[in-house]
Amino acid sequence: MIYMFVDSIIIGIIASLIMGGSLQQLVTVKLNHPWLIAVSFIIQFGAIYIFLEYLLMSVCASNIGLLIFCLVNYKDKGFKYMVIGIFMNLLVMLANKGRMPVDVQAAKALSPEDFPAFMAGEYGKHIPISAHTHLNFLGDIFFLQYPYPRPIIISLGDIVLSIGVILFLYKAMAKSNKKSKEVVGYGG
Repeated sequence: MIYMFVDSIIIGIIASLIMGGSLQQLVTVKLNHPWLIAVSFIIQFGAIYIFLEYLLMSVCASNIGLLIFCLVNYKDKGFKYMVIGIFMNLLVMLANKGRMPVDVQAAKALSPEDFPAFMAGEYGKHIPISAHTHLNFLGDIFFLQYPYPRPIIISLGDIVLSIGVILFLYKAMAKSNKKSKEVVGYGG
C-alpha cells in the first residue's frame, strides 16, 4: 500500500500541475493530525520487518490510524474514497489474519528472487492466493507493468485509495488557480 500511496501522490501532483494547479497552494493545505500517517506506516513496517508475530494486531492498528486520519479530514474532497480504499484493504487482511492475498503469477513475474519465500508464506504480509485465502477479489490482483513507471501489484482498495489521494491533491492545488483567475478577470 505504501508504494501505491507514494505513486498516487506523485501522479496527483503531476496531473494537477498539468491541469494548472499550484504547488504553492498545496503547501498551504492544513490537515488535521498528519502525524497519524507516519505512525501508521511505522507500525505496519515494524510488524512486517521486525515483529512478524504481531502482524494482525499491527495491520489493524495501522489501518485504524489511517482511517482516523481520513475521518478527521473527511470534509476535504477525496477522503471519502480514501476511507473506502483503506477499509477494503483492511477487510481482506482481517479475513486472512493480517495478510494480503496476492496473485501467484503476478508475484512470480514481479519478484522471482523472492518467490520461494512468498510461496512459503514468509514474505512480509503477503501470501499466495489459494483456496484457503478469503476475499481474494480484494487482494493484490492487478499487475501494473509498462507503461506504468515500475511493475507493481495492487488491490482494488489501493485503486480506490489512489483515486481519493489524486482527487484531494487536485482540489488542493487547483483552489488558488480558480481564485487568482477570478481576481485577474475583475482587474482587467
